[in-house]
Amino acid sequence: MKSRKHSVQLIFASVLLPTLLAGCVATKEQVVVVEPELPEQRLVIHELGTEIGNKKSVAASVDFTNHTGRAVEYVMFKTTAFDHQGKLIPSMKSGRPNAWLRIAGPLQHGSRTGSNRWEKVWANTDINCFRVEGAEVIYEDSSVEFYKLDQIQLDLAMLPSPVCQLTEESLAAND
Repeated sequence: MKSRKHSVQLIFASVLLPTLLAGCVATKEQVVVVEPELPEQRLVIHELGTEIGNKKSVAASVDFTNHTGRAVEYVMFKTTAFDHQGKLIPSMKSGRPNAWLRIAGPLQHGSRTGSNRWEKVWANTDINCFRVEGAEVIYEDSSVEFYKLDQIQLDLAMLPSPVCQLTEESLAAND
């Protein structure tokens, strides 16, 4: 009887105990880091421009192509303008830091808008450039999506140079 008990203890000690203890041992888990997929480019900007108008106002122009995969009813570009010292120029209408440039559709997927122009966007004629911070897109079904910069592509071959105030947070151009 003693040898049988000893055999059971030996089996327990050699087989079961290491198995039980293995669950208690902290092992480093291998973590696989998966980089997020970059969204496909949805809006392609071909032109950003400014022009000094009469009565000390500045006009803005934008030309872009819709690559959202859907028909768009409106696109509103959120923009910020800067003078030659790099100081922010507020919107003429609202006085806020950002001016919203609205383009009305419908605009089918793959369609290019051509140059759209807005008069009296900024009141400071010392404007150096303006930058696109993002775009609010309103689809034909009335759903709304805000496009960040990784969803907006600058078609650099057709943009005026030099590009100014280019940061990771915005896209900018200077006439």
